[in-house]
Amino acid sequence: MNNKLMFMIALLAGLGIVIVSVAVINLLSNPPIVIHSDNLKTFNSYDELNSYIKEKSEQRSQGNFLGGASDMILSKSATATTSTGAAPSAESAGTYSTTNIQVEGVDEADIVKNDGKYIYTVTGNKVEIVEAYPASGMGIKSTINVSSYISSIFLNEDKLVVFSASSEYLPYSVTKCVEMKAGVDYKGGCGGYTSERTAVYIYDIADRSNPVLESNISVDGNYRDARMIGNYVYLISTKYVYMESPPLRYSVGSVTQEIPINDIYYFDTEDSGYVFTIVSAVNVDNGNFKSKAYLLGYSYGLYVSQDNIYLTYTKTVSQKDYYDRLVKDVFLPVLPSEEKQKVRDIIESDKSSSEKWNQISEIVNTYSSSLTGEEKSDFDTNLMQRMSDFQNAIQKDYEKTGIHKIHVDEEEITYVTSGEVPGNILNQFSMDESKGKFRIATTTGHVSRSGEATSLNHLYVLDEEMNIIGKVEDLAPGERIYSARFLGDRAYIVTFKKVDPLFVIDLKNPENPKVLGYLKITGYSDYLHIYDENHVIGIGKETRGGDESFSWYQGLKVSLFDVSDVENPTELGKFEIGDRGTDSIALNEHKAFLFDKEKKLLVIPVSLAEINRSKYRECNESESNDYDSWNYCLTDNTYGEHVWEGAYVLNIDLSGISLRGKVTHSENESDARNYWYGSKDSIKRSLYMDDVLYTLSEGKIKANNLETLEELNSVRLPYTQQYYGYVEF
Repeated sequence: MNNKLMFMIALLAGLGIVIVSVAVINLLSNPPIVIHSDNLKTFNSYDELNSYIKEKSEQRSQGNFLGGASDMILSKSATATTSTGAAPSAESAGTYSTTNIQVEGVDEADIVKNDGKYIYTVTGNKVEIVEAYPASGMGIKSTINVSSYISSIFLNEDKLVVFSASSEYLPYSVTKCVEMKAGVDYKGGCGGYTSERTAVYIYDIADRSNPVLESNISVDGNYRDARMIGNYVYLISTKYVYMESPPLRYSVGSVTQEIPINDIYYFDTEDSGYVFTIVSAVNVDNGNFKSKAYLLGYSYGLYVSQDNIYLTYTKTVSQKDYYDRLVKDVFLPVLPSEEKQKVRDIIESDKSSSEKWNQISEIVNTYSSSLTGEEKSDFDTNLMQRMSDFQNAIQKDYEKTGIHKIHVDEEEITYVTSGEVPGNILNQFSMDESKGKFRIATTTGHVSRSGEATSLNHLYVLDEEMNIIGKVEDLAPGERIYSARFLGDRAYIVTFKKVDPLFVIDLKNPENPKVLGYLKITGYSDYLHIYDENHVIGIGKETRGGDESFSWYQGLKVSLFDVSDVENPTELGKFEIGDRGTDSIALNEHKAFLFDKEKKLLVIPVSLAEINRSKYRECNESESNDYDSWNYCLTDNTYGEHVWEGAYVLNIDLSGISLRGKVTHSENESDARNYWYGSKDSIKRSLYMDDVLYTLSEGKIKANNLETLEELNSVRLPYTQQYYGYVEF
């Protein structure tokens, strides 16, 4: 028998699952559920909620679903730059940078904020308020301490909003104990679980030397992210669903209350797992607080608009639906009539799913083994081809992202509707809202260095009711999306496998989006930033070598793309940093990216790795270029040694990209190699006030002249090493 066929049949018989490739495993992790707003329901009591959770848990334990993890996101329209603030007083800087945000008018929580005079920075469970302007008098003005780790902050004029995480251990009830371990003496209890909460502290900082706590609010769930629109903060937290779910709670000051049961919404649909996604609105001025909870599939990302929050998740697939189609499209067409009838009889029986698929696999196995010669070869080849076709055909049906749209208006939180698109998103920049239309870029299938790659990339446009009205599908077969960015009527998408195609997509007609042009270059961009309407900055990695299906990534690469001729975009300039192993948190954290067009300024943190070529020799023809030889043969896959930690300050304009200088927080340049990515002196953020550049790590703030990079001053922060554990559920 064909070895591949034998392998698949063995898996089918042993596991009760047909596994064609990694792509099928991915497909099994994604659900086909169409949810409409008229399915939105509420519970009458927490007892009813717990009964519902128990029922769904029992259904899942019986193997009714395949897969389960997912993502969450929030949305808005498409404008995104580092914003520049105006000075709050005559003693402040005339111009200053603020957090690099995705959507104009929607601030994003971060570990650093700045108002042109003071820097507010998080270190562990403290917020340090540092008087930073002028740089000559820089020093710590005051310190805010909270009882637990601080995740991020917002600044709203004379108000500082601080988010902190906490947890408490809750014992199981006697009823739950009896269910778990019947007949056991529970006088001493039978264990319990950890319940997470997110605290929101609002401080009056009119006197920066004496912050005053005005509001202390907490809500159940892990902090996921937050946005601020005007004077309203929107917090997203998620709480794991336990078999015995206690009432969801929130606290204002010392008073703890339950979230009303009629403010907990659910959809009576199937999913592979559930969490409570809690959306809370906080009025920064007076501390007024409202919260609504949704029992949804797992959600983790955020993307918010000035009007709407979009929660996205990976949908689960019914095992029955998947296998019914597998039998119909793959097995029945290749089997003779007698075996077909046997399979139909099994499908229609009341046997368990595992019994059905074990018996079907045996039928296919037995029939294949009964054949010989050309007849057997034709059967096995036909079956393999049908499995491959089936795998490709179902990607868009079974790899889907569900989207919940929630409208926010000050303190009011209103569920609107839902929709779905084929594929999975990369991050918040895969999504956008413009003129009432929602745009989203996705990938289906998988990328493979060995075997058949099935990945395809798509862009969908949805209307206000979350119906797909326009699409561009099947871009860059065999590759996946590495970055995306929307700006008005255009979308920019970078895919990658061997080279980096930058696609320019026209969205003027939302019902008929079109690919205008694309550029293929080596390397890829992990993050795209708008320079102006005709130019885009990309930061990622350069690549080299490999074979026709992949390349080895090298050091960092900063590119400036010219898209003024949309049919023929070009790479106007590029700047490479370091060798293989060089990294930057700005690749995955856009808030670490500082750009100002007028100042021709681009700053990114860098962990620099360089190859000491004196330790290596050139490879000879008999040696592979795919790995580092034990005898120090220099290859495209050779990693550099960590030699420096700090920030690169670049000049960038339409004439190109060049190095202005470098800044490190080490005591001297030669010691910079001793500071590693994630250490207390590893630079996490940068900002400017007038002509001073400030770089920030957890252990220090340093001020340098923005043009010459001459050091002007620095402040040591009272950093305490933090140790973080985890709770296993």
